[in-house]
Amino acid sequence: MDSSDANDSTTGGEFELIARLAELSAASNLGGADSVLTGIGDDAAVVSTSSGQMLLTTDAIVDGIHFRSEDERWFDIGWKCAVSNISDIAAMGGTPDHALVTLGVPPGASLDTYEEFYSGMNKALENFGGRIVGGDVVSSPTMFVNFALTGHPSTDSNGDVAWLRRSEAKLGDLVCVTGPLGSSAGGLEVLLSGDTSPSGQILVDRHFRPTPRVELGKTLVAADVRCAMDISDGLVGDLEKLAKSSKVELTINMSEVPLSTELIFMFGTSAIELALGGGEDYELAFTAPETVIDSLPIATRNQISIVGRVTDEETPDGKVNVIDENGDTYEPIRRGWDHLNG
Repeated sequence: MDSSDANDSTTGGEFELIARLAELSAASNLGGADSVLTGIGDDAAVVSTSSGQMLLTTDAIVDGIHFRSEDERWFDIGWKCAVSNISDIAAMGGTPDHALVTLGVPPGASLDTYEEFYSGMNKALENFGGRIVGGDVVSSPTMFVNFALTGHPSTDSNGDVAWLRRSEAKLGDLVCVTGPLGSSAGGLEVLLSGDTSPSGQILVDRHFRPTPRVELGKTLVAADVRCAMDISDGLVGDLEKLAKSSKVELTINMSEVPLSTELIFMFGTSAIELALGGGEDYELAFTAPETVIDSLPIATRNQISIVGRVTDEETPDGKVNVIDENGDTYEPIRRGWDHLNG
């Protein structure tokens, strides 16, 4: 999707396209609307079935855009393909269940490649939940993989079925992240540079082997947190989506954004830019009242950082302000990833 055609001025950005498609999907002449509990715009859809609520998500990866076949890290690429979907379920506070995988296979592809790729996907599912139950194989000039995953929601402190959404941020809520952030983007920079230092290789491993926060997401639901999303396109860019969905303004303290020691060692003062604008960390960003944060188990509180607060409401387009240690507004150099405009 990040082709030269996608940058044509008539195309618009990824999120403009999603908004337009959401309008078409909500057309009044389409049936079954009552079964859609949470539709387009969150990390996963939530639908009502005869056996209960179900979470649905899907993601695609394309050679040359999301991965490079010349790296030949097929196990790692498979792992990351699965994790990007598992993380969507985690961002809703749910548990992964069943996956369907469609492979686009170019001419002359090696069967060994796909065995390694599937081994990576299966290992991620074994570690974090879910199982591949089917899919499809098609011929394609470029290798691609589409991964679709179902899951089920958790229960809150009252035992009621509940899930996390982007539209539930409220005035006064604290803005929190699991962390550290920026390591995946830093790992990609190291990979492209060819650096082989130990700190650099730790970042490369974090780029290829992210950890989805499934158990933490379920803990947040149990503690009555209601607003969250995963950080896949960059902290500021993703928080802008959350702010717009909730119609609020967020203020982020740049000095509170968690960074790994390896990222600081490798990139110095530029590390914060990777944390603010780099993607594919697959950590969680969430908002909740201070009383809810204080009620979280100590083990959970030790995994999160408070990076800001919801500072205004009734902001239809949403807004994210980043301030530095002096309280001055800071404009990040890197922006969140847009699949149609880069």
